[in-house]
Amino acid sequence: MLDKQQVRLSSAEEYTISVGENVSAEFRRVAAQLNSTKAFLLVDANVAKLQSGFINEMKELHEQTEVFVIPAGEPYKSAEMFHHILDFLLSHRVERNNPVYAIGGGVTGDLAGFTTSCMLRGLPLVHVPTTLLAIVDSAIGGKTGINHSAGKNLIGTFYQPKAVIAPLSTLQTLPDSEFICGFGEILKYGAIADQDILEILNGKELLELRENLNQLRAIVQRCIKVKTDIVMRDTKEAGLRMVLNYGHTFAHAIEKLAGYGALSHGQAVYIGMLAANRLSEKLGGVIRHDLIRQHISGMAVNKEVINFSAGDLTDAMMTDKKRAGNNLRFVVLKQFGRPYVEEVTSLDLVHEAWTETVQEIMDHKSAP
Repeated sequence: MLDKQQVRLSSAEEYTISVGENVSAEFRRVAAQLNSTKAFLLVDANVAKLQSGFINEMKELHEQTEVFVIPAGEPYKSAEMFHHILDFLLSHRVERNNPVYAIGGGVTGDLAGFTTSCMLRGLPLVHVPTTLLAIVDSAIGGKTGINHSAGKNLIGTFYQPKAVIAPLSTLQTLPDSEFICGFGEILKYGAIADQDILEILNGKELLELRENLNQLRAIVQRCIKVKTDIVMRDTKEAGLRMVLNYGHTFAHAIEKLAGYGALSHGQAVYIGMLAANRLSEKLGGVIRHDLIRQHISGMAVNKEVINFSAGDLTDAMMTDKKRAGNNLRFVVLKQFGRPYVEEVTSLDLVHEAWTETVQEIMDHKSAP
């Protein structure tokens, strides 16, 4: 069974997101439309190792296929790796009609998307997300980027793919930690737009969804619908799309201090949501915080990773892209499903939100 959702950004720009266990026919259909004898596969190292049969199938889509393996992990979402991929494409005489298939998780998708958008002012791009996080989030919407020592995703472009094709079969080889990572963004969608997602997950162990593919597929489709609806209304984050950053300003501060790769992006977003919920309440929001908080254990949050002072965490936010002068812009909630953007002038509120969040996690982990 193949689930499809259409993303239509303009009369001249649209693509299909296809999700299913068997997507071979969809790959062949898209490859035929791209009509190029040569193609490039930019593949996450873990996928290359664990999914060799799938990669071999991808190689058969075009007459000539060149493969570049991207080392796994957030540290490789860097300017150095960007230059390595540019060199690879140029050394193999890339032409403007040659498609690039980005096969992997968020790091691979963001890095490959950014490189593809820059090479020859843009090559055809096909996202092939192989992690739960990438399927519901990073492969959709056209954001690309690399990290800088000053902050996460500070260098990037908006660049839309020709297609997104997600083979759910690849989720079976994910380690539990990578599977769980996706629920940071899944819970976010529940918080900002579709509370039914939170209710479906209420009282559940998140790893249970690995064995319940039908329910997982239903949740994934809800998440994709939330994101595509928002992206179609705001392609380049001029307004509405900013609500997709719920929890992210907090999350990026944790990632910066802990070091990229010390915790997963999904875990960082989850911790960021705990803090964003607290800030929302301080600004008058009424939040069912328990629907998020109950998953602290399920998200495998390690208290050692956030062993920073609230002051350090607050200071780390000041290089975020959403800064406005000396103030910070946050996505906050009036209640679940009612997000808005607020420019916070009092960093004391942010400091308090951090203090309560860190304490909440410490108390939970120390409980018998």
